Amino acid sequence: MARRLPSLRAIRAFEAAARQESFTNAADELSVTHAAVSRHIRDLEEWLGTQLFRRTGRGVELTGVGARLSSRLTPLFDELADAINEATADEARPGELTVTLHTALAARWLVPRLGRFTARYPDIGLNLDPTDAIANFRADPAELGIRMGDGEWEDVEIEPLVQLEVFPVCSPDLLAGRKLKGPRDLRHFTLLHEESRKWWKEWLEAAGARGVDPTRGPMLQGHLAIEAAEAGQGFALADNVVAVDSLADGWLMRPFDIDLPQEAYYFVRPQGTRESRAAALFRQWIKEEMAATQELFRRLTSR
Repeated sequence: MARRLPSLRAIRAFEAAARQESFTNAADELSVTHAAVSRHIRDLEEWLGTQLFRRTGRGVELTGVGARLSSRLTPLFDELADAINEATADEARPGELTVTLHTALAARWLVPRLGRFTARYPDIGLNLDPTDAIANFRADPAELGIRMGDGEWEDVEIEPLVQLEVFPVCSPDLLAGRKLKGPRDLRHFTLLHEESRKWWKEWLEAAGARGVDPTRGPMLQGHLAIEAAEAGQGFALADNVVAVDSLADGWLMRPFDIDLPQEAYYFVRPQGTRESRAAALFRQWIKEEMAATQELFRRLTSR
């Protein structure tokens, strides 16, 4: 028997608008105009013979009928998306995975370790997208992200990866055998800044280093400040992730045992989505590698 249903486009527009509680956000999600969403919902209301939204001065709100319909439709759309994903999984490249992550983390920590991942999981086609922008899973094809910050982001599921500790580093050649008496001696050296000059100010205050101008020195975006420090051009602020390999290899040294707690790295992925096999394996591998890195850092700092 044929099902009596209204336009599926109208149903989809209503479900998105009800879930987002906004016609504008629904339009953005569906990549259509606000007018198109309004028209679809108006058509659905006419087909049902009842009002689904009340237009208010602040926007729209669901009626009782609209709320009940929304509570039934959203799980159905979730099930439909899962069914489509499962049906197309065998046609897609096995283990295809796109990951978006912080640029410095990608360049200085992840890339040198990638050979171990590809050797363990040769069937996973990994695509890395390094960017310092906040992950936008609506616009980006990435399934998984690694972001630095406070973890206060909307519309994503979050899992902590590692807490960051910040400290000054320099090339051993810069000191040429000299031993610094304390953080105040940094007034004789160039300070290399990354993204913001406030980081040096915060560390110098935490170290009690008076008389050191925290604003002097060049601004080097991304991970260039650490690379400049490796080249002997001054002191940079590094952390217990991106500097560990250089500390172990002797390219960098940390003359002070003063760490300043900062933000953290987090795994992020679209809220309410099912994690693929490739993403789960990659995430577990990252956690193992990060644990090994932190163990190496503890050994280096306990000498």
